[in-house]
Amino acid sequence: MTNPTAFFVQFPHPGGEHRPAVDEMGWNAGKHRRKFLRAPGRYQDGDGHVREGSLAFWGEWEPPSRIERRWPAAGRLPRALHIPHWSPLPVDSFRQNTDPWVWGERMLYSNCKQTTGPDRRATSMQGLNPGSVICFGSTIDSEFCVDTIFVVASAEPWVPADHDRLQVDDAFKICTGQALTSATRDAQMRLTLYRAATLEDPVEGMFSFVPARLADRDPRFARPNVHLPGLINPASRQSTWGSRRSLRVATVRDIWASIRDQVLAQGLLLAVGLRTPPRDDEYSSQETSQRD
Repeated sequence: MTNPTAFFVQFPHPGGEHRPAVDEMGWNAGKHRRKFLRAPGRYQDGDGHVREGSLAFWGEWEPPSRIERRWPAAGRLPRALHIPHWSPLPVDSFRQNTDPWVWGERMLYSNCKQTTGPDRRATSMQGLNPGSVICFGSTIDSEFCVDTIFVVASAEPWVPADHDRLQVDDAFKICTGQALTSATRDAQMRLTLYRAATLEDPVEGMFSFVPARLADRDPRFARPNVHLPGLINPASRQSTWGSRRSLRVATVRDIWASIRDQVLAQGLLLAVGLRTPPRDDEYSSQETSQRD
């Protein structure tokens, strides 16, 4: 009997932080960037305890957000804390999509770097099997700093033009599916939608997580750096690496455990379930009730 295999993928994406001049930031129509975000969620600490709380973390969120706090520049620390919400897309107007999607019952990875060239040819990122680990992060000061660890649980084909048919929540349909159709040439791309392993439903003992911290007095933290010689190359800033090299699942599990341990050793928590941001009308109601 052969040993099961999977992939470990280093996934570089843009690491710059959004720094809007106003406190109400609209849909992003420019380049992808990160935000330092606050949202309710569940987390696991270094002792394995699972709790709930308001969490701060780095991620991609291209729909609107409100800046709750600002700080002066201080090394790798964030400059602003965003509260995410979303709204219908402006008609006939390009807007960036959000990928990976770290919200809701399961994280989703749907499109980035899955095609190449003007004819949108599929890349090897569409062929990851269950148990594969995608390490999303950015090179900062010559170190690879992570923001999302995604463990593949399942995969299914999809086309952005058919986003309404997906078994996902409305926020993903608008913020990722419909946003992709705002770039006309992307509407018919053949893609793979990956659903993530969770703490309650792991794959080979692995679950997806986002490095986080409790959003209390000072929630700021620098994205944690990860060192895995031969597996992560900080000099790689654009291309994914590892999606053509199959490894034994046991090896991938050891790599995942090393990343988890390195994140915890830097004083952080593992966010394992983040509440999906509210739509604008729900967001306004929540803000009003909190003020009252």
